[in-house]
Amino acid sequence: MVKKRVVAAMSGGVDSSVVAAMLIEQGYEVIGVTLKLHECSEASDSPSCCGIDGMTKARSTANALGIRHYVYDCVKDFEKTVLESSWREYDSGRTPNPCLLCNEYVKFGILQDFARSLNAEYIATGHYAQIDFVNGLPVLKRGKDANKDQSYFLAGLTGEQLRRSLFPLGGMDKPEVREYARKLNLPSAESVESQDACLVGGFDSFAEMLRHRFGSPARHGEVITDKGELMARHSGLHNFTVGQRRNLGLTTFKRFWVKEIDAQNSRVIITDEQKNLLSSSITADGWTWREGFNPADGFRCLAQIRYRHKAVKAEIFAGKSGSYRIDFETPEKAAAPGQAVVLYDGDMVLGRGWIRSKI
Repeated sequence: MVKKRVVAAMSGGVDSSVVAAMLIEQGYEVIGVTLKLHECSEASDSPSCCGIDGMTKARSTANALGIRHYVYDCVKDFEKTVLESSWREYDSGRTPNPCLLCNEYVKFGILQDFARSLNAEYIATGHYAQIDFVNGLPVLKRGKDANKDQSYFLAGLTGEQLRRSLFPLGGMDKPEVREYARKLNLPSAESVESQDACLVGGFDSFAEMLRHRFGSPARHGEVITDKGELMARHSGLHNFTVGQRRNLGLTTFKRFWVKEIDAQNSRVIITDEQKNLLSSSITADGWTWREGFNPADGFRCLAQIRYRHKAVKAEIFAGKSGSYRIDFETPEKAAAPGQAVVLYDGDMVLGRGWIRSKI
């Protein structure tokens, strides 16, 4: 019998290494692929930030498993679809989510195209999420490990992308993955968790790294209270996000939070009361819906506005030009325009939209 061929996305970490090992045990023909996302020198002072360290570890694991390994150059695609898009959002006073963009356009777009060129039926990643089928249609579901569940970051994948994907870790928790790696003596068994250092690159923040990368001037302006009082002048609109409390540039011991970003006037509006961060409703557009799901006006579900936020009960109403209004049963804190809102039915993803405004 001919083995089904699968491309395993290998970052060099324990999760993706275990994925490759599990698939081999399950009888697949596995090919390891590491995505090159940044240009950098072998002499870099911080090799992990540009991927050399990850490539080396991934190749070491592939050799230990006896499988082929490729490094696929996605530098230009990553620059355009993730970095450039993210900077446009920051520069317009919004807060992007680069991980969702990378998943939708690079890992499950470009990598799946590369997998097809290798005659592979699937790609597999180390995400903690699950794929099920309902009436023959693919459904994305939360992972078993609630602390590691990554369905929020994958919620924009299309039905076709899900059909060609495997998430072997979806039914496991992190300790089980570590133990699996130890039993097989995988080189990455004790590797530390990735903190996405490549998205900072030696700068204080991802946003500041992007500003330098694209040679854009910082949009200076005022920091004012929601009562109109001038508190400070800021050195760049991109340095702020709704709900932020630290690094506001204030000379006061009183606590303030970013309530709103007025991009048109380059103003950061702050408040000294957390209750002012609450929103009863938001609008969102750019939706990707679960295949076969037709959202009825006024349907009820759970809505999650950030990765670490708890999903809350909500009611969804259709607006103009594909936008939807999400009414929360209880007000949500610090809904940031530019972030994703993901809708769930229990642990099943219904759709993903981009937050446009608070109401």
